[in-house]
Amino acid sequence: MQNWFEIKKLPNNIYAILEPHHFQEVISYLIIGSHTALLLDTGAGIGNITEPVRSIWNGEIIAINSHTHFDHIGDNHRFGHVLVFNHPHAIARLQRGYTAAELAPHTEPKLFAPGYFAKFNSTAYTIPPCNPLPIQNDHTIDLGGRKISVIHTPGHSPDSIVLLDETTGSLFTGDTYYPGPLYAHYKGNFYGESNISDYVNSMAKLAALKNVKTVHPGHNIPMVEFTAIKNAAQALQYLYSGKATNRKILTDLTIASLPSRGQKVDGYIVPSPLYMYEFDNLGVKIIAE
Repeated sequence: MQNWFEIKKLPNNIYAILEPHHFQEVISYLIIGSHTALLLDTGAGIGNITEPVRSIWNGEIIAINSHTHFDHIGDNHRFGHVLVFNHPHAIARLQRGYTAAELAPHTEPKLFAPGYFAKFNSTAYTIPPCNPLPIQNDHTIDLGGRKISVIHTPGHSPDSIVLLDETTGSLFTGDTYYPGPLYAHYKGNFYGESNISDYVNSMAKLAALKNVKTVHPGHNIPMVEFTAIKNAAQALQYLYSGKATNRKILTDLTIASLPSRGQKVDGYIVPSPLYMYEFDNLGVKIIAE
């Protein structure tokens, strides 16, 4: 999969590694210190992420997952150890990996940019298991000249974390926030349970942070303003308090990264119905029951 990745150099010695040719548009980040680099997420595993990473940095690399959904852990197996939040679902998921059947809903031709699906052997697409190293909330990673703090932010998934570099004011939000429909609808053990109450608390905690200058989401575009976090916190609070009235039934489940209703994929539970809640004044959309 040549040309699968795009690299964007950001301020503060940060590199965004984008996968723009798949519906997910997932973004991994290489955060470089004086002696070590931290790789936040390892992509979908469709291309080999070590190639763009090593074109940037030849020194020591620590890999860490923002959470354990497939599009963020695909190349974990290429790294000696991967840090992940210490949640039993997350640990078990990484130790198991993903089978081709489980990943099939994410490899339909319509989910790829023109010309890319033909280059991809979807029937052989699996995510191998890896041996994670569990970490806790407030864990600190010293990269040399910069220390990265781990903040547990359950809601989208029970194992979700964000990273904060207080020195530069850089906040890396994974799937806790990105500029697209926020997912708060997962049920069952496959992805881990979403939880609106937890999501409200997590986003409120992020909105209260001081001196955040740049926000780096896990999908779509690599940098947004901090006001986006505050808007998302307000939207989630409206939803949780029952004040959200602008909603529509979601009929295209690919938007929610779910298989079609009736498609048999082990481990999926598709809630019925699902809604898209739209907060036009805040520029936020949320998928939830």
